[in-house]
Amino acid sequence: MLRFLPLKLGRLYRCLKLLLVVGLFVILLMNTHNLFASFQKNELTDRRFINLNKCPACFGTSWCRKFMNGQVSFETWGRLRFLDVFNVKNVYFAQYGEPREGTRRVVLKRLGSNQELADIDQKICKRATGRPRCDLIQAMYKTEFARLNGDVRLLTPEVVEGWSDLVHCPSQRLLDRVVRRYAETKDSGSFLLKNLKDTERMQLLMTLAFNPEPLVLQVLLTSMCCTIEDCRH
Repeated sequence: MLRFLPLKLGRLYRCLKLLLVVGLFVILLMNTHNLFASFQKNELTDRRFINLNKCPACFGTSWCRKFMNGQVSFETWGRLRFLDVFNVKNVYFAQYGEPREGTRRVVLKRLGSNQELADIDQKICKRATGRPRCDLIQAMYKTEFARLNGDVRLLTPEVVEGWSDLVHCPSQRLLDRVVRRYAETKDSGSFLLKNLKDTERMQLLMTLAFNPEPLVLQVLLTSMCCTIEDCRH
């Protein structure tokens, strides 16, 4: 009886593969119209797709003009939105074109999964209105992310302590460095937080609380560049 077990498992495996292929074919047929539309449209110019419609409840805007000008576009399979169900981590491969530098391959990544992004939207709404859904743009101004107004000069540890791993136990020196890097200013002297726009302050705080990964990369990469320049001189 045991000798027939591998045979049965083999048949089951082939059946599962067949079902998977049939399922993908059905999904493809159901999305035929969207399939052709995806290849004709650059969704990275869509404000809703890149979440600009949520600003200031969004993360970073320095590349918005490049997106809206069509300088960034998905590679072939990245254009197919029905494949996003398999792209749990929201990582996309794309082409970025610059007139003087030509085209190069880039990797785009959202700061969280779709569920994590939906959860932060709900938290903002609940903190502002007590309801799970609301106008995010209006709600942002009623949360702790809008706590720092134009009169505040520095981002201090007691404001953001414990929000994420980056600021689990922050120092004033670390926060000053993060603000300077976020504002893309030279790493010399002190940078006043009031020099940022209200929306920029809120985006900085949201990034610190939700996923400080881009801030970490910005600090480290800029530090490496400065070190290389120092060595050259």
